[in-house]
Amino acid sequence: MDWVNERFVNLWRYIHNLSFRKAMTAYVLLLAVVVWGLSYITMAVCRHWELAAEFHAHTEVLCRVLRYVRVWGPFLYAFAGMILLIFLFYDRRLKTPLLILEKSMKKIKENDLDFQVEYESLDEMGRLCGSFDEMRRELVRDKEELWRLVERQKELNAAFAHDLRTPLTVLKGYTDFLARYIPEGKVSKEKMQDTLALMADHLKRLEEYSRTMKGVQSIEEIPFSPENTELESIQKKIEEIIFALNQIGDIQIQCKVCGENQKLALDDNLFTEVLENLLSNAIRYARTSIEVYVDYKNNELLLTVRDDGPGFSSEQKEKALKPYYQEYKGEAGSEHFGIGLHISRELCRRHGGTLSIADSIHGGAVVTASFKLGTG
Repeated sequence: MDWVNERFVNLWRYIHNLSFRKAMTAYVLLLAVVVWGLSYITMAVCRHWELAAEFHAHTEVLCRVLRYVRVWGPFLYAFAGMILLIFLFYDRRLKTPLLILEKSMKKIKENDLDFQVEYESLDEMGRLCGSFDEMRRELVRDKEELWRLVERQKELNAAFAHDLRTPLTVLKGYTDFLARYIPEGKVSKEKMQDTLALMADHLKRLEEYSRTMKGVQSIEEIPFSPENTELESIQKKIEEIIFALNQIGDIQIQCKVCGENQKLALDDNLFTEVLENLLSNAIRYARTSIEVYVDYKNNELLLTVRDDGPGFSSEQKEKALKPYYQEYKGEAGSEHFGIGLHISRELCRRHGGTLSIADSIHGGAVVTASFKLGTG
């Protein structure tokens, strides 16, 4: 019995997988056999009744009816069979896949791609459903790629807006310094010229940065261009930025650079971006002071920024390096983008380094950025 069931299942699967042309041919042949069989039986029965009716009187009408059925019966069977064949073929071969495709199209219109188009058949409708599901998967891939592009652009826009804040703050510090001390005559002509030159350098850097950001599609595409520079030059640039930031607010920033002066292969722009991001974050949380340490050893430049604020919470240690992280929901409407540490980590990676966060044993937060570099 199991053997019979298995044979029947295999036969049904074989018929179900037939192409429309072969299936229609089989349906027509089956119809022809059925119509021929019914026609033969009808003609034989009618002929038998006609012969029997000849021996009885008043049977002329009955004979006419039997002859009519015998002649037109095969045509009626064929017509009825064709109608039945059409309905049967639609119900068996078209109804289910068409319903599947209709439901799938409705889901796509509703922007719901979380489904699968499944129809187990190797016929034309099965291949059509397979192609439709492949189209759905392609739409999913396109949607995911579009989402990634939108997220990259969103991240890039946030990075651009975020990275403009600290340079503008530095310029504001220089402006406040000049506005405060020039009227009092405490700024010499040489100091004023040096300050204006520094402001011009920062403006030029902002202009170059804006031009660069127009041509990139993600943070990973930000150019990496290490050039030979000296440790003293790095220290001087840090002190200039710190000097400007110390002119505004109540937070005092100090800097200490360790290591002998020598030439280093460093991307000055990336380093400055990371420094400004770390200082911007530290200023937000510091109470009174921030310390900046720079150390060079083993072809690696270490930049450490420590503040005397509350330090990192357990949630911050886990999520602070992720983009758009904000510890407090109320920050969403503020000027804080929650992206500074994430950008800094990506820029460090561009320079072959890393970014780590921790709590200081003396209290406050410590962020350390490293930059792999060679000697000039």
